[in-house]
Amino acid sequence: MDAAVRIVYLDQNKWIQLARAVKFPSEAPDLAALLKAVTQEVSAGRLVLPLTATNIYETHKINNAQKRHDLASIQAFLSGGHVFRARYKRLEVEVTEVLRGAYRLPLAHREENYFLSNVFFEAFAERDDERLGFHFSERAIEFIRSRPDFCLYEYLANIPEGVRITAVKKFSDGSDQLRQRIEERRSRHANESLPTRRRIHGAMLLLNEIDLVMKIAKKTEIPWQTVTDIGSSNARRIINEVPTYFVEREIALRLEAENRPIEENDFRDMQSFCAVVPYADAVIAENHFTNLAQQARLDKKYDTQISADIFALKGYLQAA
Repeated sequence: MDAAVRIVYLDQNKWIQLARAVKFPSEAPDLAALLKAVTQEVSAGRLVLPLTATNIYETHKINNAQKRHDLASIQAFLSGGHVFRARYKRLEVEVTEVLRGAYRLPLAHREENYFLSNVFFEAFAERDDERLGFHFSERAIEFIRSRPDFCLYEYLANIPEGVRITAVKKFSDGSDQLRQRIEERRSRHANESLPTRRRIHGAMLLLNEIDLVMKIAKKTEIPWQTVTDIGSSNARRIINEVPTYFVEREIALRLEAENRPIEENDFRDMQSFCAVVPYADAVIAENHFTNLAQQARLDKKYDTQISADIFALKGYLQAA
């Protein structure tokens, strides 16, 4: 993908707005005009609107087949079948770069826009991830890459009903388990100051991810034999400089400070922000997470425009 291409993430409510503009253009002529300009930019190859696992999940869980078709159609067309890659792939690259920098090792080559894929299921897991439970043949991968938008649409709109329901349930169950763990942590540390909670959250995040970090370090040829070899300075560096961990910590801290129960949707939105804020040119989402990200100054840290207004898209359109 050309470096000049603008990458913009839309949360699910923005996609729903665009889907309505397709179906009922007279209801919101300004939005219909924006959609036309967006379509021109996408067709010209100057703009891409990748999906995240959260987008895919939320489209999948729509029970009305016609509504799911309407949304899947616009998502597949405007995304071109592109998705932000899953957590493991991002961490593999991010942690490797931070550790090699810490040990003054030459940085490994990484593909430009490595964080994007035109294989839709890589929003959840890489093709060789054992959690998928099956193996994709090279022929199947090549077919998806040859028609990424078509394959994404078919997955969103036309997979067997039993498979769709099972997939939604598994993803929802996993999200809820993580939500419960966040609530438990929130209760334990509710009376601590923000700096103390930041240190606690960072330590717990690294502890939960320690096996993965050690695995990546081994592949990176970092001279660690045991966990104690990491050291406190490297531990802080990993949490503060690995974008996925940093975004997760800063948004989670602010979520936990709110005087309301944390919902399953909060967790999914947080995971999307971990995937998109460090990499997209713009993130256009709902007010709540836009405010959380701006409070954490994530827009400044990653030079990413974060807005709740879908018309902020105009800033990325030559055709507007």
